[in-house]
Amino acid sequence: MKYLFPLLLLVASLTVHAQNKLVALDKDLTSVTYPFEVKFYNFKAQKQSLRMAYMDVKPATSNGHTIVLLHGKNFNGAYW
Repeated sequence: MKYLFPLLLLVASLTVHAQNKLVALDKDLTSVTYPFEVKFYNFKAQKQSLRMAYMDVKPATSNGHTIVLLHGKNFNGAYW
């Protein structure tokens, strides 16, 4: 029962409403609209070729500090 809520969140994140129709998502979430440009970083880890999506959001005025927010397990950037 304790895993039910996270599972429901995952299921909700795997679908997108487009013109009142439920649309399945592909592995790259290409049907999701993000507020910033999505770029990809290709690398190898544990003998696998992987691709990580990221958004490099630059502030209008820099204060000299950088913040990196990481997430994974098929959750998209909207969680941040």
